[in-house]
Amino acid sequence: MFDIAVVEDNDQDAKTIIHSLTRYASKNQLEFRITRLPDALKLINAYKSNYDLILMDIEMPHMTGMEAAKAIRRMDHGVTIVFVTNMAQYAVEGYAVEAFDYILKPINDYALDLKLKRIMAHVGSTAGERIVIRTEGETIGLQVRKICYVEVDGHYLNWHTRDGVYRSLGTLKSIDQQLPESYCAISRWHVVNMRYVRSVVGDEVLVEGEKLHIGRSYKQKFLQAYAEYMVGGT
Repeated sequence: MFDIAVVEDNDQDAKTIIHSLTRYASKNQLEFRITRLPDALKLINAYKSNYDLILMDIEMPHMTGMEAAKAIRRMDHGVTIVFVTNMAQYAVEGYAVEAFDYILKPINDYALDLKLKRIMAHVGSTAGERIVIRTEGETIGLQVRKICYVEVDGHYLNWHTRDGVYRSLGTLKSIDQQLPESYCAISRWHVVNMRYVRSVVGDEVLVEGEKLHIGRSYKQKFLQAYAEYMVGGT
């Protein structure tokens, strides 16, 4: 399942993009969950780092796509951003916010299909990174991007993800090498994915609505790692 945001104030352009995405998914046996937002402010105000791909117009009221992309990069370094614009010169500015590509208006299905092949290949390579676990008698792969935090529960690990909680045998030490640099231990009991950290207050960190305690001996290392993550150090 790929989560895709289409941020476009023009109804016809949004319709064309969604139609092309739906057709591409059907043709390639993929599953897309598409959310259309009519302006960038709605995206930023409710942003939860849950998208794999953002297709975003640049010229919009209230907040431009470029301004929104800068705000997103302060919260999420991994999501793929593709701009939609009728002015090719904006593409150069896109490098500053690590935009992967741009789509020129007026939009047509054929040109968009060609772009989608390249875009989805990139999204698949990043969103497709998985950790394989054994849970309830079956082996499954959890998308690394969608794991919010991992919790120790005796001899088990509870994997809290965007899609639910999964339970497997194991220890934090046993999975340490599998977790990317965006993960950091905050105690003996929790490792958090910093892309889902919403705030740090005192000895507590808010991760997707859950308050987790930061262990005294872990605090300095976590705060340093989180600061580096927020400025793009990871």
